[in-house]
Amino acid sequence: MTRPRAQSDRFADAFVQRFGTGIAIRTAPVLDIVPRTEPVSLKGFAGLLFTSENGVAALAAVNDDRSLPAYCVGERTADAARSAGFRASAAEGTAASMIAHFTADRPKGRLLHLRGEHARVELAEALSAIGIPTEERIVYAQEALPFPPGILAEIEAAPLTLLPLFSPRSARLVAERLKGSCGRLALVSMSAAVTASWDGPDPVALIEADRPDGPAMMDGLAAVMGAVGVP
Repeated sequence: MTRPRAQSDRFADAFVQRFGTGIAIRTAPVLDIVPRTEPVSLKGFAGLLFTSENGVAALAAVNDDRSLPAYCVGERTADAARSAGFRASAAEGTAASMIAHFTADRPKGRLLHLRGEHARVELAEALSAIGIPTEERIVYAQEALPFPPGILAEIEAAPLTLLPLFSPRSARLVAERLKGSCGRLALVSMSAAVTASWDGPDPVALIEADRPDGPAMMDGLAAVMGAVGVP
């Protein structure tokens, strides 16, 4: 598992529930989420955009206002927003689905996107370009981490390493850390953008999830294990 620690632990728990304890799980986050502590004013905005749970948590930590509706990229983020006290709705898991929603049902005021330092889609810019005024605030950083000691040796020695990849940046960072590795890798990618970002060792199998969400990634792991003969 290479996601930030909290998300890795949650996905690992779901993996065990589905597949049991016969496969060793190692957690080696390549990103650390570091919230910013500066206050964020919501004055003058009609709604909030969240494209991750991390954005929800970072805003909730510096602003107590829960009066604005929250438009979220997917159900997991929307659940986090509701738990933080926001009235939240979910798109279909992608920034493109959020843009399509607002194109069809235009908001009555300015929107504010609460995001991390690194993002694949400039959502505020894309919405503003189609006449939906949107600003953004960076409320957390995603700091790169090295692999913990011993992980590379375990990958080299393992008969197979199952590697779920959830974002383009994490795919690039993991690929960088595995340059030159002779480990036998089976990849599950969350999206075409994640797949395109992988330039590490050639995997013995690669499956792209049907949807950009956790259950689809779990289905992808089942499929890749079937493809390489993992019982």
